[in-house]
Amino acid sequence: MNYLVAYISKTGTTEEIAKRIAKLLEERGDTAQAMPISTIGELSRYDRIILGSPVNGMKVLPEFDAFCKEKALASRASKDLFMVSYIFEKGRPMWKKALQKEKTRLSELLGARSAEIFGGRIDKEFPGFARFIFGTPKNLPLDIRNWEAVEAWAKHL
Repeated sequence: MNYLVAYISKTGTTEEIAKRIAKLLEERGDTAQAMPISTIGELSRYDRIILGSPVNGMKVLPEFDAFCKEKALASRASKDLFMVSYIFEKGRPMWKKALQKEKTRLSELLGARSAEIFGGRIDKEFPGFARFIFGTPKNLPLDIRNWEAVEAWAKHL
């Protein structure tokens, strides 16, 4: 099967996850490329497209949303979705609910076969007021990506 892992990344976190997914697909014998959405042209040669974006303001990035609506929707390939959020796993329930709502919206739009939200990474600790707003613990590591969860999801693609 020929896979495209199409992503947008602001800090490199989503890019690293996308590349790990592509590597895992290749290791099992499939063809896979991880590419930023800004470099993607024709999609017709792919059997399955895995789309990934970080979350900002409880939404995927606007450029990613536009790519999904303008390019990915036009493709007949099967689609999967992943989002990356630092606060999803350890934040307040209201933020988790907002992120789930965004995942559902985009997953339904794309007709995605699967959709997942993975923990992310930040460069420096949240200030106290941000930790309070988001409900994240004080000593939460800066990198909370769960590579085992990424690998488990990729195995089922």
